[in-house]
Amino acid sequence: GHQVRCLDEQARPCDSFSFDNTLEGLEKFEKRVFSNGAIPTIVFEPTGLAWIPIAIYLRARHPECRLVKARLQKVAALRRYIRSRAKSDRVDGVTLAKMPFIDAEQLDEAYLPPAEYHALQRLTRQRERLMKSITTRKNRIGSIINGYLPGLRKAFSDEWSDRARVFYWQRLNPFTVVRDGKSALDTFLVSVKAKGALTESHRVYQSCQKLAEFYERSKAAGMINEDFFNDLQDEIVCELRLMETEEAEVERVSGRIEELYRHLHPCDYLRTIPGIGVRTAQVFLAIIGDPHRFRNQAAFANWTGVVPGASQSADTEGKGLRMTKAGPSMMKRALFQAGDIARRYDPQLAYLYYREMVNHGKTHLQAMGAVMSHLGARI
Repeated sequence: GHQVRCLDEQARPCDSFSFDNTLEGLEKFEKRVFSNGAIPTIVFEPTGLAWIPIAIYLRARHPECRLVKARLQKVAALRRYIRSRAKSDRVDGVTLAKMPFIDAEQLDEAYLPPAEYHALQRLTRQRERLMKSITTRKNRIGSIINGYLPGLRKAFSDEWSDRARVFYWQRLNPFTVVRDGKSALDTFLVSVKAKGALTESHRVYQSCQKLAEFYERSKAAGMINEDFFNDLQDEIVCELRLMETEEAEVERVSGRIEELYRHLHPCDYLRTIPGIGVRTAQVFLAIIGDPHRFRNQAAFANWTGVVPGASQSADTEGKGLRMTKAGPSMMKRALFQAGDIARRYDPQLAYLYYREMVNHGKTHLQAMGAVMSHLGARI
């Protein structure tokens, strides 16, 4: 269940209870919190998805109350101050309840996007998870092949071309490739319609010959023999099957994302900004949602987290510090990717990057922080 800690206008504890994330539990919450016509500020700790149904219910039933989310770094710092390093639901509840009295300006309004924006956000996050999984599987497959069959992948012009994939699916046993002969390999690889089949076939066959000879000389060790490569083939096929299933899902999800993007942003102005491509535009629209929810450009920059940290004391002031940890990580990644492309083609961003690197002696990441900030302002 959820733990609730209530404070009155003088920040004194006035109630404490728990409730379940059910209709009965929410009705209990209403009776305890909205008694006597009170209009409270409700602070959520936005971890996981459990807070969303509660926020939706309260926004619909009590639109006059203020729903805010506390930044996790702020909550952790205040918790350490109040209760040293102890962490429990009770301590977290007290900490959250004190946030409006201690640092109200750092509380973010709970943004509940319309259903289509919410769906777009969920789908873009799902696509990102799928793409990470695909990268992990590619790295694993590459590591296995490079480890047991060194030099084989380099025989292909593109290590993940259709021709290379077909070979990984069916011909990873070098002993079998050599025994069947070069003409059989030529026929097999030429069946994949793409240029350079015979040239690649020659390189692949040479690589298999060297590998077969190497393992023939190493048979006495007893660890690897011809049957081992048949089992290795099965392992690679399993990884390829899962990877290609995920690739198909990425295409399917991307199609739905584009449909939602076109419906929500028919003018497609985002993609006219240098550096912002098909997918980064979709991410920006999904994560930002309604831009009018930000008071001004400074509020948007603070939300993204693309602002330098501050360290000031008496007569000293730290400059050129790393960016804050605030802001959606997916937004920052998209800004970095778009900014790294934009600085190569956009004169203003190119000059900004050059100035930070050459005149101010910043590192690449520090200079990219300035580029990201300017690109965010354009969005």
